[in-house]
Order: sequence, then C-alpha cells, then structure tokens
Amino acid sequence: MDLWRGRPAEDVRPGPELAARITLLEEQHLSLAEELIQARLALGEHAAVTGELRLLIAAHPYRERLRSQLMLALYRSGDLPAALSTYAETRAVFVDQLGLDSGADLSRLHQAILRRAPELSLPDTDDDPVDRHPASAPGLLSKPAEPPRQLPPDPAAFVGRVGEMRTIEQACIAPTEPRTGPVVVVLRGPGGVGKTTLAVRAAHRLASHYPDGQLYLDLHGGAPGVPSVEPLAALGQLLRALGVPAGDVPVELAEAAARFRSETAGRRLLIVLDGAAGAEQIRPLLPAGSHCAVLVTSRRPTSTLDALRLWLDRLSDAEGCQLLDTLSGDGRAAADPDAAARLVLLCGGYPLALRIAGARLAARPDWSVGVLADRLDNERERLDELRADDLAIRSSFWNTYRQLLDSADPDDRAAAAAFRALSLLRVPEISAQLAAVMIGAPQRRALTLLDRLTDMHLMHAIGPTRFRFHDLLRLYGAELAEETDTAADREDAVHRGLTAYLTTVLRAGQLLRPHRAADLATGPTVVELRTLNDAVGWVDGELTGIIAAARQASDAAPLLSRLCVEAIPSVAVWLQKRSRWAESDALVAVCERAATAIDDRAAQATVLALRATLHWRTGSPEAACRALEFALELWRRLGDREGEGRALQNLGWFHHRTGCPRQAADLVRAAVGLLAGGKPVWIAMALHNLAEIEFELGNFPAASEHLTRCLTMRREHEDAVGEAITLVALGRTHSQLGRHPDALMALTVGLRLCRRTGNREDEWEALLSRSEVHLRLGDVASAQRDGEEALSLVRVVGERYGEAVALRQLGRIQDVRGERAAAVRHARRASLLFAGLPGRRDGVLETFLAGVDQPPCAVSSART
Repeated sequence: MDLWRGRPAEDVRPGPELAARITLLEEQHLSLAEELIQARLALGEHAAVTGELRLLIAAHPYRERLRSQLMLALYRSGDLPAALSTYAETRAVFVDQLGLDSGADLSRLHQAILRRAPELSLPDTDDDPVDRHPASAPGLLSKPAEPPRQLPPDPAAFVGRVGEMRTIEQACIAPTEPRTGPVVVVLRGPGGVGKTTLAVRAAHRLASHYPDGQLYLDLHGGAPGVPSVEPLAALGQLLRALGVPAGDVPVELAEAAARFRSETAGRRLLIVLDGAAGAEQIRPLLPAGSHCAVLVTSRRPTSTLDALRLWLDRLSDAEGCQLLDTLSGDGRAAADPDAAARLVLLCGGYPLALRIAGARLAARPDWSVGVLADRLDNERERLDELRADDLAIRSSFWNTYRQLLDSADPDDRAAAAAFRALSLLRVPEISAQLAAVMIGAPQRRALTLLDRLTDMHLMHAIGPTRFRFHDLLRLYGAELAEETDTAADREDAVHRGLTAYLTTVLRAGQLLRPHRAADLATGPTVVELRTLNDAVGWVDGELTGIIAAARQASDAAPLLSRLCVEAIPSVAVWLQKRSRWAESDALVAVCERAATAIDDRAAQATVLALRATLHWRTGSPEAACRALEFALELWRRLGDREGEGRALQNLGWFHHRTGCPRQAADLVRAAVGLLAGGKPVWIAMALHNLAEIEFELGNFPAASEHLTRCLTMRREHEDAVGEAITLVALGRTHSQLGRHPDALMALTVGLRLCRRTGNREDEWEALLSRSEVHLRLGDVASAQRDGEEALSLVRVVGERYGEAVALRQLGRIQDVRGERAAAVRHARRASLLFAGLPGRRDGVLETFLAGVDQPPCAVSSART
C-alpha cells in the first residue's frame, strides 16, 4: 500500500484491454485499503483512520463499506453526533444521486449506534465508549486542562490586505458601540483569493485578546465530494475542545447549540469557521459571549447573518510582485520588475495563482521570472502551468463549479451550463441582455443565473445587470465547455453572442453617422440604442468590449467577418473624431483581416481609406497616399462609380492636407461629378472638402456657397456629426467675409453639437476659431476664455499640434492685453512644440488664425 502512487498507467492512453486491467487493479487496491482500515479499527486506531476514510469516501462516494467504517470509527472516537450525521449524509447521497436506499448492513450499524450496543466497543474496554468520562456537574462550565490553541500556523508569506486587517482588528478589539453578542466577521470571495490566509493571520494577531482559547474548524463548505460538516457534528468538536466530555455532548442540534452558548457565555474566545457552506451552517455555531469573536470564510452568501462582511478581491500589482519576491526567496522578482509585473498580470492578481507561481520559481532557481511568464503566456496551457505540489488553481475553481454541477437544484445546474457558454465570449463584461442571447433564454432568466454565478464567485457583478469574468475563470470555463459541450453548441453560443454585439455596433454607427452605415440593423442586440446620445454613451463606455468582440468575430465564421466590415467603419471614423486613435487603429486592423478573409474588394477599398487616415496621422504620408491610390484602383476595377468618387475625394483631402490645394481641388471637383445623384452623405462630404480647399485658396464666397449647400443636406438627413463639422467650417468662413455675429452663432451651435456627438477634434478647433472671432470683435476676455478651454481639451486628448496652436493663440491674446511677458512665454512654448511637429499643420486653421488682415501662412501638412 505504501508503494502505490497515483493511478496505474496514468500517462498512457489505454486501449480496451489495458483499461479493463487498470479497472481491476484499482478495485483490488480499494478492497485492500478497506481490509487495512478494518484491521486498524480492530487495533483501536479509530481516531487515526477517520481522516483517511473521509478522503477515500470523497474519491469513492458510493462505497458503502467505507461509510460504515467511518461511522464505526467516529462512534469509537466518542463522536456520536458525527457518526449519526454520516449515516444521514449517506442515505441522502444514495437516494438523491442513485435513487436507492442504503444497505441492510449500514442500517443495522445505525440502529446499534443509536442503542450504544456493547458489541461495537473494542474488547477489554468499557461497555460504553461514549460514557467513559464522568458527567460534568449541572450548571458548571467545563474546563479543558489548557485553553485550546487550534489555529493553523501563521502564514509565513503574507502581503497586502492592510485595510481589511485594520477593519477586522477595529471590529474585534475596539468596537465603536457596545455589543450584546459576539463580533462576527465574514470574509467572502472566490476560491484561491486568500480568505483562509487572511483569517488565520488576523486570528494570530488577535489571539492575545482572547485568553480563553482560539478554536479552528474546517467546515468543508467549498469542497465537492466531501460533505460539509453538519452543525451538530461541528458543535460536538467545539464542545469537546472546550472540555465537555464526549458523553455530555447532546445528540440533538438545539440542545447542543444551547450547551455551546452556555459554555461560551463567560469566556473570551476567538473562533475561526473556515469554508462555511452558508448562514444555516454558521448560525448554530455562534457563541453567546459578547467578548467572543468569530471569523468566518465562505464562498457563499451569508446575508442573513448579523455580521460585518468583507469582500476579498485580487491583490494589487505591487502586492502581487511583493508576494512573488517573498515566495521565490532570492530576489529574482525584485531584480526584474517588468517580468514580475507581467507574471502578476497573467496570474490575474489571484493569491493562490501567485503562490503557485512563487513555489515554481522557488523549485527552479535556474528559471528567471520571465521564463515562467513566457510559459503562462499561452492561454491554452496557463491553467496547466499553475500547479505546484498539492496546489492547483484548476482544483480550486473545480471545487466551486462542481457545487453547481452536482446540485439537486435545476437552477444551479443551469448556472453551470451558463458559466461554460458565457466564458467562450472573450469580452471584458457581459450584460444580462447579452447573456440572454447567448444561452437562449429570457433576460429575467439570464439575470437569475448570472446572480447565482455571482453568489458562487464564478463571476463578479459590476452593476445590477453587468458582470465580469476573472481572466483565469474565463479560461477555466472555456476549458470546461470544450470538455463538456459539443462543438456545434459552442459555435452556436459564440455566434449568437458576437452577432448581437456587432449588430449593436452597426446600430450605433447608423445613429452616429446616418446613411453612412449599412442598412438598418435588425436582430438581437446587447443593448437598445434609440438616440444619438445612446450611441455615443454606449460606444464610449463599451469600447474595450467592442474591440474584443470584433477581434473574436474576425477569427470566426465568414458570416461574422461580413458583419465586421459592415458594422465597424462608421464607428472607426467617429473614434478618430473622438481623438481615440489607438482604438480606431485596432478596429481598422480587424476590418482589414475580415475583408481579406471574405475576399471582398469593395470592403478592402473602404478599409484602405481608414488606414490611410491613420498613416497620415502617424507621420507616414507616403503610405497614406499609396493606400488611397490602391483604393481608387480597386473601385475602378469593380466599375463602382460611387466608390471611385469617394476615392477621388479622399485623395483630394490628402493632397489638400499635404500642401497641394490646387491639385486637391481638381480631384474633389471630379469626385463631385461622379457622386452627383448618388447618396447625399458622400456628395455632402465632397462639398465640405471642396469648401475647405477654396477657403485656404482665399475664395471665401465659393467656400460659403459649398458649405451652405452641404449643411442643408446634412440637416435633411439628421447627420449631427457632419452638421457640427460643417457649422464650424461655416463659422470661420462667415468671419473671413466680415459676418462676425453669424460666425459666432455658427461656431456656438457647432460647438454644442460637437460636444453632444463626442467630436473632440472639431470641438477644440471650434473653441480656437470662436476665440479668434471674439478677438476680432475686441472681446478679449471671451477670446481668452475660449483659448484656455481649448488648451485644456487638447492636453486631455493628447493633441500636440492643437496644444501648440492654443498656446500661440493665447500668446496673441495676452499681447493684445499688454501682458508681454506672458505672451512671450506662450509663444516660446508654442514654437518648441511646432519644432517637434514637422509637416503637422492644418492649412484651414492656420489661414484663419493668421488674422483677417494677414496673408495665409504656407502650410505643408494636414489637420489632425
């Protein structure tokens, strides 16, 4: 028996014959284990075998002989309540899971225990093992020889939790108000988050304040396969620890709880109840003394208890690095902080995962921290890597998940299935509406299951109807789905979720830029978007999820790739106006992959225009020009006149921004001809660009005419984003024509629309333009107010060219005010910024801010 390790041939994939031999060998081993335990029971080792029996029963829950041996061992150990509780648990398991009653031998043993049959005792012992100790005198407290000191060892590696520790100590040592009962502190959180570690550390720090003893009890509330300790059995253990003879421990729950309250009423005790299954298990175990304290750890809700509740979350990055350094023991983590921070991120800040990582580093001094981080970088292998000796993050998650899977409650089993399905979607947050779409259930039902997953700490609620996975739990759920659910079921769930997500993106694009997006979105969505404000708010708040969903969709079925190229472009363009360039870049990259995957030339040409804008923004005008010329070639190959017109106006925009306004004008005029009679959105855009070229060339009446026509079209089609852009341009044109009141009106309305539509790029330009109009009218205070607001905005969005222009404008204003020193400071700072931005000037803005009586400055580059 001592030579047995693991399972036979566990590293081999057995065929039918080998599998049969393995089964036979395992049965022989188990029978031998039962015989050995029977022999040890005969030798009087009943106390020593109880732990082994519990482990064997966890692995083989339907082995009746093991359960009868445990009942006998507990009875001979003097724990009559636990022996009876084991029988009740056995019957429940057999009836609920097998539909059978327990066997006759087990029933006879149960009856013998109830009547304390002498034949159950060992030879040469007292007839009644339970009554070997004299009963304590009524009304007197039992006293153990020494106060019980049952706490596990104080954790050697402990970091963080400063606030939680302070709260626990404040509650237990220095309460803010008088108490009539014990202090109860419940530590809640998912498995592996460090609840037990904190409880034990806190208990050791508090121990000196509770001189009558510290009790510790593992209630097994989070261990599947091992029944949670029944309150009656737990009371038996607590009472015996306090010196109550085994024969005096009541066998009825109410009596045992009352006796426990009597025993604790006059004592200063600290009790740690670890792994509680819920409030029903905890409540009978609470002491009566107002000078007692109870620390409870639980994965389950305990909301009906009168207790202080502390939620434990992951460790911070700094705390995670400190824990790694402490566990590895040789300073490797401190010596390579970047690799340590990466490892903490891959472990998700989970204390158990970090402890495993630290243990692996300690076992492999030849590894750098970066080596282990590289091994964890592969998502498919990360959970396999997070194992060390008897610690495994997967086992911790399984303990929680199996409680749902094995539950008799159909809601729990449905929640387990929902956990698997939802983990397949690689988005940071999941709404109840998205969950309902994925699992094919009404939203109310989906919310019930999400709440259950939150109760079990398999998900985290971040709002009434929004939830989030921990990264490691999402990986574990996806792994379970792959093992449990068919490929078709998994693909259907992902397809439903991503389709709903991208349909919502499409709807948002239609609201942000009407008539630029594809046809009206239909089908399920993750949220109901009805107005422009809805769309702006949702895209702004959901941007990380949109990018994640788009990336997953572009790698999935062609149908989803098609939806990507339809849904994303309008939102990507809006993000550029929002000054969210990195996010726009990420979505454009998704569109490029999707357009290539479905071999759609029209989609490729559309995406090339988006990519060209990003090239220009990052200082690569040659790459931008090549992209736009290739897009024009693609449209011409397709024979698409509208596409060709759009490509020509894009090239015109580019040449305008790079200092060739006359060439730009020719291209845009050709575009207007091709787009005439087509979609108003494209002709309006071409007219706007043509107006700005005319503005820079000094032909302000022509610019005004084009912009007025463009504004009418954009208002007719309720294009608020386009209307705002055109109003700002029209305001500048009015001012150049001497119509300053009209300019202020157009700029003020345009500014209001920019803010409503989230258009930060044109918002700061509108502020600077209005500042210039105020300056021309002699309203220096208003000019300075707009200039300062523009400067604040460009600094927030990281627009360096805008910052340089705003500083220069403020310098001009201060010069008018006679504040020469301040004006010089601003001008110098502006010059330094301009020097670092070669080729980054907006010709239209530079023309306007040069002043109505000054010649336009030569420009070599473009607006941002």
